[in-house]
Amino acid sequence: MDKQKIYIIQMHTKTIPSRFVKLVTRYEYSHVAIALTKDCDEIYSFGRRSAINILNGGFVKEHKNGDFFKRFNNTYCRIYELDVTNEQYLKIKNQLLLMEQNPEKYKYDFIGIFLRAIKLHISFKNKYVCSTFVAYILQQSGAYNFSKEIHHIKPIDFENIIGAKEVYSGEYKSLTTV
Repeated sequence: MDKQKIYIIQMHTKTIPSRFVKLVTRYEYSHVAIALTKDCDEIYSFGRRSAINILNGGFVKEHKNGDFFKRFNNTYCRIYELDVTNEQYLKIKNQLLLMEQNPEKYKYDFIGIFLRAIKLHISFKNKYVCSTFVAYILQQSGAYNFSKEIHHIKPIDFENIIGAKEVYSGEYKSLTTV
């Protein structure tokens, strides 16, 4: 069976929202994204859709040399590589494409993030935070199943994915390839 690779990126952008998440979770990484290529130039996640407006959140496809990372260029990250089957890779790719083509359907879960901070875990249809989004993508494709419900997933949970190996740690802007 042929294998493909996907990349899970934990990062901390040092923005005000990321500092809040870091304060609440007490974990060095406050954001999670997924990439389909080794260079991680294009990453997919849930966050702000604009570098200057934190209230316009939802599904985002960001580029390493795009506006967001030009503005927040001191982002540091840790990247994990995970082997997936061709079928799982295709499911992931298709789900990301569906979300990219219909971004208005997918919203950032602002209410959920505050509920999680006070230990209430409620999920809403088509609303995600970065960690629930990446967990959803992994689970719906069959690439990985967490031992807890998706809305309980935090950035720290991605460092314990069985079969994933750390391939990079450092500044995101310095990443050339993993």
